[in-house]
Amino acid sequence: MNAIILAGGFGSRLKPLTDETIKPMLPLCNTPTIDYTVSHLRAFGIKDIVFTLCHKPEQVINWATGYSDTTCRFSIETRPLGTAGGVKAAEKFLDDTFIVVSGDALEDIDFASMLNKHVRSKSDVTMAVKHEENTSLYGVVETDAWGTVTGFKEKPAPGESSSTLINCGVYIINKSVLKLVPKRAKFDFARDLFPILLERGKMSAYIHDGYWCDIGDIKSYYKANFDVISGGFFEPCRNNFRLSYASYRVGSGGSSVIACDSKLVGNISRCIVGRGSRISSGSVLENCIVMDDVTVKGRYADSIIGNGFALCVGSGLLDNPIFTEKGLNSTQFSDIFS
Repeated sequence: MNAIILAGGFGSRLKPLTDETIKPMLPLCNTPTIDYTVSHLRAFGIKDIVFTLCHKPEQVINWATGYSDTTCRFSIETRPLGTAGGVKAAEKFLDDTFIVVSGDALEDIDFASMLNKHVRSKSDVTMAVKHEENTSLYGVVETDAWGTVTGFKEKPAPGESSSTLINCGVYIINKSVLKLVPKRAKFDFARDLFPILLERGKMSAYIHDGYWCDIGDIKSYYKANFDVISGGFFEPCRNNFRLSYASYRVGSGGSSVIACDSKLVGNISRCIVGRGSRISSGSVLENCIVMDDVTVKGRYADSIIGNGFALCVGSGLLDNPIFTEKGLNSTQFSDIFS
């Protein structure tokens, strides 16, 4: 079994973070998000990986070609083909059974257990699902007592579905299913392919009771960074196959992560400081993410700080600072969370 990573999205909800860097390459604790995905696959012995790419594909290609002991192949779309359409375009690279994962999500799904469920159920597609109280932002999955998927609703309105199972966007698929996907056409798993399979009763659900985070917006990105520190993702990713960016931990319990080439003159508490960044004298940062190559002047809390912007996830300000060399105040961007 090999894997295909969906890494072609534009990341519009993550702007301005994605103005220059595509979503799968955004750093989590100074390591590209896609490294966590690849590291997790490799932990289960999957070293043959296909990447579907569209927007700025060179960023993933240039990075992934540096992976050791990993076969990486790339399928580049000249126009977006959707999730299933992109996999169809990469069909020639795929094994008879393969796993589909997202390049912009963080999870610890047990792929071996999921494959065992797929084989036992004799399904064409097995999807990873998870219980979630607020289902309005996700695809909601309905199942019978044997775990066969009986219904699927994308972002249902309140009361439209009684299920609390959401689609994690991770699938184990029999390659024969791709016969149902048209060539060179935009085609989506949830919207187009799954309704066909539901009628045939050939989809099963694997319930994942561990960690999963869809890094689709600013708040999720902020949360995922600190989940990496506290949730056990940080060291396994680094020790598995590649030291992406040299960083170290500081503070009580290693609560902050600092790039080795950053300069820390001011004070920080529970922060992540990116490559080439500088925390100036007199600055105080709490619960902040500082992106690469940023000079920070002032006092901040609960913010993502980049060159020329600060995105306030919480209160954001400890006082009224002068921020970065471009002099922007983070309150200018606080309406993104309204």
